[in-house]
Amino acid sequence: MNLLFALNSGYVGPLCVCLKSIMESNPGTHFDIYIAYSSLTKDDFERLGSSVDRGRSVIIPIVIDDSLFECSEYLKRTSKETYYRLLAMDYIPGGVDRILYLDPDIVVINPLDSFYNIEFGGKLFAGAPHFKHVMNKFNSRRLRLPRTMPYINAGVLMINLRSLRECCSSEKIISFINTTDIRLVLADQDVLNAMFYDKILPVSALKYNLDEKTYLKNAPRIDRDWVDKNTVIIHYNGAKKPWKGKYKGKLGDYYYERCC
Repeated sequence: MNLLFALNSGYVGPLCVCLKSIMESNPGTHFDIYIAYSSLTKDDFERLGSSVDRGRSVIIPIVIDDSLFECSEYLKRTSKETYYRLLAMDYIPGGVDRILYLDPDIVVINPLDSFYNIEFGGKLFAGAPHFKHVMNKFNSRRLRLPRTMPYINAGVLMINLRSLRECCSSEKIISFINTTDIRLVLADQDVLNAMFYDKILPVSALKYNLDEKTYLKNAPRIDRDWVDKNTVIIHYNGAKKPWKGKYKGKLGDYYYERCC
């Protein structure tokens, strides 16, 4: 199973917890774990390596040449790591046909197979929407998309690399960023939705990208027992994170149980 992460040193700790959770919830699965970075250190990779089962996991560092971003005034002002996921078709080896991108602020509590082996049906990505109907309409208007299109969260993405390589490149994405007159409020997530809105397969956020807002919005229809049995990926995508202390979210225990 191919996994992709993109981060700087500030997220090494959370990624260690994420990797540990993946190992625990996917026994017997072999992982090729690609780490896209520009500033991680040897010590960072030693920490990451201690969080995986080395007998069935390989960590593969991918150094990203940031000169690619020098032609963009916008990208110079933002966190470049957040865009690495959209450029994967150019730096992941050509023999890799699909890969699962995960943000580091995630824990995995059930096997990933059902999501990883999803049928793309001609789509380039699979991901989950988080916003309510009203916000979907707002984002559709803001990005000039058809009103029926959901706005997809970019923190959990199955990427169809084989098809993406045939129609897209890093240069094409950076050209869009440089030339669009759309205000990219949510950075790479806006780029993903603006460029590929009709090439994304929507999946259940309750199963594959559950955050605190989605959990509360669906309670009491779903509870902790439901999450334990059905949810695969929990995403701490809010401003407050469980590793920063004073976290009051309902899903924090899933992180704390795996960080010890």
